[in-house]
Amino acid sequence: MKSSNLPPHRLVACVPEKREPGLVLFNVRPGGWADLTGSFGWIVGINPQGEFVINWEFDQQPQDTCVLSNGNILFSLPKGGELREAMPQGELVRSWHVPNDPKGARAPSGSVPLDIPLFHHRINVFPNGNFLLLGAEARQFPNWPQKDDDPNAPLGDAKVVGDVIYEVSPAGAVVNQWSILDMLDPYRLCYGSCSVYWRERGIPGSFDWCHANAATYSAADDSILVSLRTQDCIIKFKRSTGELTWILGDHGNWKAPWSEKLLKPIGAVGWQYHQHDCSVTPSGNILCFDNGNFRAVPFGKKMSAEESYSRAVEYEIDEKNMTVREVWSYGSAPKERLFSCYQSGALRLPKTGNTLITYGGVSTIDGKPTFANHSSYTHARVVEVTPAKEIVFDMWIETPDAPGVDPLSIFRAEFIPD
Repeated sequence: MKSSNLPPHRLVACVPEKREPGLVLFNVRPGGWADLTGSFGWIVGINPQGEFVINWEFDQQPQDTCVLSNGNILFSLPKGGELREAMPQGELVRSWHVPNDPKGARAPSGSVPLDIPLFHHRINVFPNGNFLLLGAEARQFPNWPQKDDDPNAPLGDAKVVGDVIYEVSPAGAVVNQWSILDMLDPYRLCYGSCSVYWRERGIPGSFDWCHANAATYSAADDSILVSLRTQDCIIKFKRSTGELTWILGDHGNWKAPWSEKLLKPIGAVGWQYHQHDCSVTPSGNILCFDNGNFRAVPFGKKMSAEESYSRAVEYEIDEKNMTVREVWSYGSAPKERLFSCYQSGALRLPKTGNTLITYGGVSTIDGKPTFANHSSYTHARVVEVTPAKEIVFDMWIETPDAPGVDPLSIFRAEFIPD
């Protein structure tokens, strides 16, 4: 895996004495129009001085990374439905795979089979060492809208994909599983709920109703948080029962009984749209990357791509009173604005209180921002900002916007403590 061939990058700013001690860790992979066709990528680790001290190169696209309690790195290779654990020096420790993976990859020798049909996006772990993984299932629903942007769209039978949250042991056995289609209203639509994401990934004729892209465990109350991109919400549910605790997001299009779980805004709260990478901060607040796609729910007026902006945003939640306050954000001020229409992440760092922000898919067509990431030029940016919003690290991952050159993206950045 080790390589001397670094991904194309541009270091704009680095202030080591104000940065979090440790390594910024992230994947680099084909983005934009090359996302579904490119077969290469890197996982890299960058120290406080801005130097690449981990550089693993692959002949397929690496997806997410997760730092384990033993200091090793867990990462995913979706082409073969594979998880690998490796030491920071690159030595492989263990691997796992999905049997009969729909993409047809052969399982590596000695790999442990996972008793799930597939996994995708964010990988995570529970304190007990079990994996927290995202899967998917398809169910048929009658009288389902065939478009999410037309109030007069015809109704018909629909194959609706909902995500499944898995707890899987290192031996590959499913310990728990929770279906989002059992938690939320399967007829609630947001812009993007009728997208063809899963059609391109082996479920023909399907609609990408909720599109989970991150799950996080909260040990404080044994609960799980899930980011649902095409529902424009983050949900929290009890691990022991699967009972829904709250819904964080725009109040549009929710019906009873789900509307009773909506967090009520206190003060000026900007909702997150098409968000990624929800997490619990050291203070117990909720942090996420608000991609900001459309900034509306059906059938409100969409914000244009050229007007759009992304941000990291932190919410304080009072579960007793079912309220939410917005307490910090970065990215909405004019001088901070940048639009990343897909992927991306936000992570609060424990020692400095800095925030690590990944603009993972900054997509343009003819130099103008776009929502159409699969037909665009894409590049990515990783930024570390102080609580006062001073930039202390700023790196772009990018290739030239030129014919025949594969554009690049980042799913999200993780952190290895010093």
